[in-house]
Amino acid sequence: MARLLMATGACRWLTIQQRGFLLRFHPANLSSQLWIDPHERDDSLELFRAYLEPGDRVVDVGANIGHTVLAAAVQVGRSGHVVAIEPHPRTFAFLEENVALNTACQVELFNVAVGAQSASASFSDDRRDDMNRIDGGTLRVPVRQLDELVADLSPIALLKVDVEGYEKFVFEGAAALLRRTQCVLFEVSRLHFSRFGYTVHDLLVRLESAGFGLFRQAAPDRIVPITTAFDSEGCENLIAVRDLDDFTRRTGWTPGPGGA
Repeated sequence: MARLLMATGACRWLTIQQRGFLLRFHPANLSSQLWIDPHERDDSLELFRAYLEPGDRVVDVGANIGHTVLAAAVQVGRSGHVVAIEPHPRTFAFLEENVALNTACQVELFNVAVGAQSASASFSDDRRDDMNRIDGGTLRVPVRQLDELVADLSPIALLKVDVEGYEKFVFEGAAALLRRTQCVLFEVSRLHFSRFGYTVHDLLVRLESAGFGLFRQAAPDRIVPITTAFDSEGCENLIAVRDLDDFTRRTGWTPGPGGA
């Protein structure tokens, strides 16, 4: 049914109820998953809902159709601010529609990729649109440094980065922003990183040297520390925390014993 609705375009008339916001059923992978099961991605929003407070500032790199963007917007409220960055033009249009649907005026949108230098890059146009990335594909997109894009000196409560293996280059262009960031949610994958010539270790060393402790979520309300030796063949979200006491105060999550 989901495939039929997307093929005919009828999906655009439907909306998907999430906790505190709506998503339009666009012809996109994530929309389809959430229309089939609105709770499919609940675990990906746990940190946003537990950690963020009214008035916080959030930067979401790899915003896709706005699922995490709007979850963050609900938590930070009208006094907060969410910067949403999505390079693919079609996906960005879906993101714009979802932000408008929710009248989320605290969300600022950028239709660019993020990297180590401001330039332009080839970008994929895969039908699995939640896996598109910089990789020599058929599209050409502008690339900006995060330090240039978010240049004011306001503190960042949460930086989320999910860019299908390009994470190292996002952080290379964000040295100033990282210094004023309290928490980073980021994806790691040995396979994805190998496409760009670096390792999980390389990325973790960069974040540790920027003053963050490294953690993985072991349960809905528990994190465990990891070392820079941690590795992951599949995709996994990790958390970098600058001030563990502040993190536990905000979330109520319990730090557990050390991991790999």
